[in-house]
Amino acid sequence: MIAEGLFDRMDIKEDYPPTLFVHMPKDTHRQQKITEFMQVLRSKRVDVAEIKCMELPLSPTFLSDRIPGVGQTISAMLFDLFREKGFVDKNGYMKRDGRATRWEDAIQDSKPNLLENHLVHPVQEELNLAFAYHEMTSLQSEDILKWFESHMT
Repeated sequence: MIAEGLFDRMDIKEDYPPTLFVHMPKDTHRQQKITEFMQVLRSKRVDVAEIKCMELPLSPTFLSDRIPGVGQTISAMLFDLFREKGFVDKNGYMKRDGRATRWEDAIQDSKPNLLENHLVHPVQEELNLAFAYHEMTSLQSEDILKWFESHMT
């Protein structure tokens, strides 16, 4: 693993191991650095690849498909609320990072309150992932493992 803050100071030799970057390209600063790092590695004949984690569109069942305890009815109501409040575009994509969207206030203002307290954090995490700016994800695990398997000696 390459520690982001150390790459510029590393002495990359031609026997450097194959390297895979897994990232969210919406984070343009990180995307730019990864592009630069990949060029440096390729110039040293290092096998390098990237897996891009793209944004995900919300749908009426997005949250119920992903969070135990959120039923399809509540998921659809939340999706409708997010569209009504302008949090998602016409294709269901988040317009802003879930951390910067006042979705919790919109839920608190809805009568009845649509979401139980213990489900707020899981919904927040899924909205962050859907926006795909800077978040951890396991969605590409299969691709990552296939890449590693293809590079085992």
